[in-house]
Amino acid sequence: MPQTVPDTELAFKMEQSVRARRRLERLYEVLTTPGHTGTGASEYTVVHQDNKLRLLRLLDNNGHPRTGPPVLFVSAPVSRYFVLDLLPGRSFVGGVAEAGFDVYLIDFGEPDQADRFADLDYYVNGLLARCVRRIEDLTDDPAPSVVGYCLGGTLALLYTALHPVCVSRLVLLTTTIDGDVKGGIPWTAHCLGLPGESYDNPRLVPATDIKSWFEMLAPGSNSLLGRTSDLWNRLDEPVERLRDIRTMATWVDDVVPASGRLLAELYREFGPGTNGMIKGTAHVGGQPLNLSAVTMPVLSISAAKDTIAPPDGVDALIRVVPHAEIVRLPGGHVGIVAGRTAKALWDRTIEFLRSPVVDTPISSGP
Repeated sequence: MPQTVPDTELAFKMEQSVRARRRLERLYEVLTTPGHTGTGASEYTVVHQDNKLRLLRLLDNNGHPRTGPPVLFVSAPVSRYFVLDLLPGRSFVGGVAEAGFDVYLIDFGEPDQADRFADLDYYVNGLLARCVRRIEDLTDDPAPSVVGYCLGGTLALLYTALHPVCVSRLVLLTTTIDGDVKGGIPWTAHCLGLPGESYDNPRLVPATDIKSWFEMLAPGSNSLLGRTSDLWNRLDEPVERLRDIRTMATWVDDVVPASGRLLAELYREFGPGTNGMIKGTAHVGGQPLNLSAVTMPVLSISAAKDTIAPPDGVDALIRVVPHAEIVRLPGGHVGIVAGRTAKALWDRTIEFLRSPVVDTPISSGP
């Protein structure tokens, strides 16, 4: 009687061999599929330059500026702006532009040693204020809608509080308000007793240091070994999905240096213990921050699985801007704006930007 066990083992080994070959072919296809190239997905023209900053105006399919209501997107100055314009079909700003808005996007560029002294006043009352004035020059609209992502949302909120007549609507995406909420880089650094940046003698904080802080929140997630293991374990997924994973990983790796004075001031004004946004004690350029001046429509969106900007700390905006609309969506810090489920955020943002502006009574503040 013939033995069947060896045949079964051979069939199993052949199946495993074929599967491994397919995975290697899939890996080759993923690695040779075009993805993030560091230029963004949308066609644009540069309408303003200010030191390293460029103000990009998105163009339509004919290469012309749009004529809808202006919307200014403020990216985080410690990362590349491309996450808001990552790939065709995965572009947040592109989706808003296609919905009929005249979209502008800030690229803060890459700071150098001369920028290590740049502080909140420089970013808020300098760079951001001049971008808004440039949009007014181009559109005759003195108050565009402003959408800020992560630390860009912090800058957008500060600008709005100091210059409320210059903003018609405000959208904050994964923007931490309550610095005492557990999680995030400042809170973790505070608990670990890590030395902070110096305000009086600032350095240009290297990109490698900034990447290490993100790695501290999710060990292995930003390492080459962790990325390779994750990609290999997901090679049975469609190539398009794997391309998006690789593209997002490439963006996460593309960190820029940061002004030490900016980071020191952010920690001093809004970090754990001080928590100036909630306590109403913060200042920018010597001016007290008065969040009761933020009376225009405000939308704040947090990500349920965000480890960089914990959702409870983001949703705390309701405590200092009581009329704000608070939304929590599934996803993480990056995936919420550029991942598979990002369209939920895009659609909610577009709906909010289209809503009529209704006068909101001025609150008594925090």
